[in-house]
Amino acid sequence: MLRIGKLSLSAPVLFLIIAAPLAVQAQTAAIPAYFFKQWSVQSNCIEQGFNPAEQTRVGLKFAISPDSLATDGVSYKFQPINSAAQGWPAGWSQLTLEYRPGTQMTVIPADFACVPGEPSSSALLAMSHFTQSAEPYYEYEHWYGEGALHGEPHHFLIFPRNVSGNDSAIIIILDAGTSGTVQLDQDGSIHSGDH
Repeated sequence: MLRIGKLSLSAPVLFLIIAAPLAVQAQTAAIPAYFFKQWSVQSNCIEQGFNPAEQTRVGLKFAISPDSLATDGVSYKFQPINSAAQGWPAGWSQLTLEYRPGTQMTVIPADFACVPGEPSSSALLAMSHFTQSAEPYYEYEHWYGEGALHGEPHHFLIFPRNVSGNDSAIIIILDAGTSGTVQLDQDGSIHSGDH
């Protein structure tokens, strides 16, 4: 038994204190290093007529850090970075993400093309066995989380690429309240570059 001042710790408690940081390191080591970066929003597809005040804006920054691992040992915090000029809408700061293994994304699939102001659709997601009735799946490795924007539940998928510059991370937002066929929500895709 280790005695620290007036505090005595038994061997099992001491093991848990030492093992917890090791488990965090093991969890983080299993995730590619390029998943932990700071990105800047380069473009944002928003359907015309939708309130842009509830969405992201070009120039906003976000990060995912290995230091943000939650107490559950698998979730990392999405870290919106606000500035004096603009800030992230409510909801993003509550988002937690889990790493989903898969194939490294080396090129941008055509269905991820983002044309601001135009709604998007993604047959590629539908053909890749993505379902909204079960936990979302996608062939490329990504971050995954569920959260709410403007009071609506959404699936958030972030696809980082091991590149610098534009399109080094892509966020796909899918409506979690729709059953049946997969359809991109009006939020569409957010393309981000390294900062």
